[in-house]
Amino acid sequence: MARNAHLPTSQPTRPVVHYYPDPAMVADLERLNATELAARRAQERLLYGRWKVRQAAIRERDRKVRQFWFGFGGVLALVVLAVLAFAAWMVWTWLAALGAGVLAIPVIVVFLTVTAIGGHRCVTVVQHWH
Repeated sequence: MARNAHLPTSQPTRPVVHYYPDPAMVADLERLNATELAARRAQERLLYGRWKVRQAAIRERDRKVRQFWFGFGGVLALVVLAVLAFAAWMVWTWLAALGAGVLAIPVIVVFLTVTAIGGHRCVTVVQHWH
């Protein structure tokens, strides 16, 4: 048996708007008659429409700025990688010109660092509290 068998299968009803006046503004709402209240709500709808248009413009501008900086960041990353590759190639050619014995020095230094210092040690401490 389905878990949701008890739920109705008919179309959901449309939402109903209930106005709950703010207690601080009750005096203002009581002074407004039906036409004034309708005019006020129309003004608020107009302001909300302007706000939505403004938010859409802000979203569009943000999208363009993000697109620009993403592209600029990609170009900048490519330049940095090219400079690093060129520097590594220059160091490699310089070390190769010195001889094979000098190329072994970085390998020895890394090996001694890992073995002599011990590398990464993980210590787990378990405390038991009463």
